[in-house]
Amino acid sequence: MKRSILLDGLYPERRTEWTPIYKRIKSRETDEINVENFCFLSNPEKTLENLVLICRAEAKFLSSKINFIDEICLDIGAWLVLAAARSDMAPVFSGGEISNSITKVISSLGLKQLLRFSVEAEHSHEKDIWSFPLRTRRRAGSSTSLTQHIDPQAAEKVGGELCDALNEWLGECIDHELTTQGRRSVKKIVGETLDNAERHSRREYENDGDWLLTGFMAKREGPNGPLFRFQLAFLSIGSSISDTIQDAPSVIIQEMEKYVRMHATSMPNHKFAEQHLRTVYALQDTVTRDHSAAAEGRGGTGFRDIICLFSDLASLEAQNNDASLCIVSGRTCLHIAHEHAEAAFPAPGERFNIWLNEHNRKEHPPLPYTVKDLANQFCGTLVTMGFTLDRGFLERASDDPD
Repeated sequence: MKRSILLDGLYPERRTEWTPIYKRIKSRETDEINVENFCFLSNPEKTLENLVLICRAEAKFLSSKINFIDEICLDIGAWLVLAAARSDMAPVFSGGEISNSITKVISSLGLKQLLRFSVEAEHSHEKDIWSFPLRTRRRAGSSTSLTQHIDPQAAEKVGGELCDALNEWLGECIDHELTTQGRRSVKKIVGETLDNAERHSRREYENDGDWLLTGFMAKREGPNGPLFRFQLAFLSIGSSISDTIQDAPSVIIQEMEKYVRMHATSMPNHKFAEQHLRTVYALQDTVTRDHSAAAEGRGGTGFRDIICLFSDLASLEAQNNDASLCIVSGRTCLHIAHEHAEAAFPAPGERFNIWLNEHNRKEHPPLPYTVKDLANQFCGTLVTMGFTLDRGFLERASDDPD
């Protein structure tokens, strides 16, 4: 058995129920799992349940087959979590069903090795997937360099590489590319997000956490011509948001706990209401566990930048928009739809606050449908987004001098 923070959180019985391989050979027990609607954006509870079933099979059975029922990739974030989990699993999985469309996505993103898939994709003559292949940092605490914090870091390159990918995707969709300001914004988002993962995801390895990042654009046929579906996901393994934020300066802790007390009783159907509220509070500007940043009135803007990028690209002016951003951490799953991101979008010089309610007010609790309990502990943080690029909106935005 390989020790794993992620697997032990998803399936805490793993340590006690682990069956040695020689005993499995004697029992010859096998398993088969059907995975459908594999998507944190629309189906977080069942998606987590399927991940738990996979963890259980790894701990108990001689062999297991996984059938992925979906025809297309609904959420690359779910696959990123599975890839991270499979890298720590015993090789008991063999065979199963998977669509050619999903196989093409997995192959193009470089996830086959982590997932341990051997199936080959059949490619058509017309290109229909544009990928941002997996970028990942070495495992937390694994550096042997005496100067690890001044060595060239992978995060410094990833921002520019994502800009190049977005330019290719936008060029394919509307024959435009990011502006200079847009490139700066994307680099800032990636840099701060990955830096936050490195600094905060593993409390036992201060400033040395790990992360994974990938995404793609797929062309699909719509009723009025081709549609371009965009998906992007960040993953860090380790402590949850609600845990790490409790290392914040006392003044932030006091205000956060006041917010928790204000609304915990308004969420009687949520078993982990206090964790959810701490996670929501951590999304706000200037809320940071970094004591020096808090003392200087800076920091705590990483989530603002991700949500604003989502808002910029996802055409949030459309009321029937399919855009969704999901944050999974600890026992909490937050869903941020277009109306919440639009209400939170700050004017220049304003602070960013996203309280996930109708009037975007701290005095009101999050709306029930924006927060979901998770039955098992997700040890880390996943930020995953998906939307269909609106060609008309992007063309209008590119012609707007503001």
